[in-house]
Amino acid sequence: MTISAFIDTVPLARRTLTVFNDDEPEPLVRMLKRMVDSPAVEIGAGEISPETPENAVIVEDEDGTELAVSSISEISACVLLVNSDLYVTGTRSIEEVDTPAALRHLDEVRFSVTGKRKMLLIELSRYIESLGWQSDDNTLHAGFQYLSRIDDERGTRRVYDRLADSDTDLHLYGLPDRVPELSGDTTIHTEPCDELRESWFVVNTDCDADMKGVLLAERTGPSQWRGYWSFDADHVDEISTYLQNRYST
Repeated sequence: MTISAFIDTVPLARRTLTVFNDDEPEPLVRMLKRMVDSPAVEIGAGEISPETPENAVIVEDEDGTELAVSSISEISACVLLVNSDLYVTGTRSIEEVDTPAALRHLDEVRFSVTGKRKMLLIELSRYIESLGWQSDDNTLHAGFQYLSRIDDERGTRRVYDRLADSDTDLHLYGLPDRVPELSGDTTIHTEPCDELRESWFVVNTDCDADMKGVLLAERTGPSQWRGYWSFDADHVDEISTYLQNRYST
């Protein structure tokens, strides 16, 4: 098994994402379609009625079961109307991460993202890091392609400094162009292989089942990625075991 194989073989879930907005629903639908690029997610505007929520996004599974409701303002504030500077500069701390439920429930759906549209993957990686921050005596694995990227973005460095100083057993992966120095219980895994060069992942495990999470992504071209996230505890443990066995020190 490899990271690429995990992405290929994850059972594909299907989701319907419906926008309820009585002002300008179509522009919001277009923005979400650009952000959420997956044939497994159907996005459209819902018909407003007294029974429907106002200015909200509802996520349903393929059977029509409602999974989550989030306000449009929540989703706009974290992925639609911001850019990556929010994360690069560390403007939002790890304690302030509050990913809308409607985005979290797009789990186990395979995505393709290009350029600035990767905000969705950035948001979910921050969310899983925040699960690590909130967990006790957990293990968090994070792949950066190149280890220097931890220092290149001030916001990322702040997050991992906090995690390194916590009870988290922190494992960092990437090519050794520049190995960062972090305090605490931090293990560096480095090897000049294509998998680490092309993979982006965050895995939080060895904790309560409801705190486990994984984001896996693989670069497919310049600023192009494919991947998914999952909160299935068994699946998270499976990926953690793979990383431990493949890159054991």
